[in-house]
Amino acid sequence: MEGHRRVVCGATQTIGLLAFIYLFYTQSSAFNPIKFCFGNGNLSATLMDGVGVLEDDYQPFLKSLVGDYDLRNLDTSGFACDATLHPLVCVAINHVKIDIKTMEIYTSTRFNSTNSTDFLVKEEEKIVQVRPYAWHQSDLLKNVTPVKFLREPLQTPARYCEYNHKVPAVVFSSGVFAGNIFHEFNEIIIPLFITSRLFKSRVQFIFVDYNPYLVEKFKRIFTSLSQYDVLNPMVNKSIHCFPGAVVGLKFHNFLAINSSEVPKGNSILEFRTFLRATYGLTSMNVSETASATPKLLLVSRRKTRSFTNEDELVDMMEELGFEVVVVRSNKKMSNLDKFAKLVSTCSVLVGAHGAGLTNLMFLPAGAVVVQVVPLGLEWPSTVYYGEPASRMGLHYLDYKIGPEESSLIDSYPRDDPVISDPGSVFAKGYNAGKEMYLDRQNLRVDVNRFKDTLIEALRLLGQTTPSAKR
Repeated sequence: MEGHRRVVCGATQTIGLLAFIYLFYTQSSAFNPIKFCFGNGNLSATLMDGVGVLEDDYQPFLKSLVGDYDLRNLDTSGFACDATLHPLVCVAINHVKIDIKTMEIYTSTRFNSTNSTDFLVKEEEKIVQVRPYAWHQSDLLKNVTPVKFLREPLQTPARYCEYNHKVPAVVFSSGVFAGNIFHEFNEIIIPLFITSRLFKSRVQFIFVDYNPYLVEKFKRIFTSLSQYDVLNPMVNKSIHCFPGAVVGLKFHNFLAINSSEVPKGNSILEFRTFLRATYGLTSMNVSETASATPKLLLVSRRKTRSFTNEDELVDMMEELGFEVVVVRSNKKMSNLDKFAKLVSTCSVLVGAHGAGLTNLMFLPAGAVVVQVVPLGLEWPSTVYYGEPASRMGLHYLDYKIGPEESSLIDSYPRDDPVISDPGSVFAKGYNAGKEMYLDRQNLRVDVNRFKDTLIEALRLLGQTTPSAKR
């Protein structure tokens, strides 16, 4: 395993071999194999000898992940949990041992009370449990593997380190939404960037609920944020020692990074710059992609919230002078190495509310996002995509469909609350609203009315329609 040394000692080793190992390592790296293999009953001392002192330049990065209140605990005890905004994130700046098989983290630190006491198991049990997923909804967290911090008193027999790391660990979960690009970016990729970017790739990721599809899909991002392979607990079930650890990821808002929130200083524009560098995207501004025929990417949904008159829409778009690229395959969109480059060449992204609009991340600055808002979905459309698009330096337009443009009008009269008062349906519970408006609704867009929205998109690009040119 690159970047790590492993020493396995047994009682049957000869004195000569032990002396050779001792001389070799002490001369080359000031490493003490006798203390490392056999321990001395003191967890802190064993970790100090086996792992090495946490480099001073890591300390500010780890401390930046907790708010002012919890920072006092971190300075005092070496451990603190921060839940100032959405998820719980726990930080240890002292040496820890992580049993990958059980996802238990052992430290000699005494756990102080935090302002997140509902996450803290009774003090006498010496346990803090974290479910390291960035969106803290109870119905989602129950499917996330818990990670436990346990205080190991000095008199407890020391657990041997099988792998030693010179960099801190960041532990996080894939959650339950792998395959949905919105949730992948919203709850994993952007929070991982927020949490780990400060370490300048000198950090080891431990992926609880390991998902090989996700690791392969975002390989470029993982390798850009860490110089080490993501650790898979399903394969490597050993005891790993680290000079510090972070469990959980910071979440600011939907597809957002707020420079005023912990850790302070990052922005979503920096994340977009990071994406361009990671995927080799050359167009920074839409003016660099502009041509006599601006390219429009239409995200075509197949199962729900689909455009039932898609061909008519494409004809109208082409008449306005767009080069239209229709993407229907989730498999194509999942190949980010290729798809990110395609999106970066487009001036306009059009789609109904749904995960495919997350690809706005790859648009050049100044491009236009056009979201078709289905009945009953005004709030998530604005919060999940409209507001983030504006913060990313993109133009945003929405097209709110009327009742006659929704397939629900075929099943419910116009005065039924499903049509006239969608809020009353959501008031019965999220699942009731989801089933009705996300899962059962398709769209037949009024082509003439929608045309005006696309003409506005052309205007924002500094373009004119073919008829206006004549």
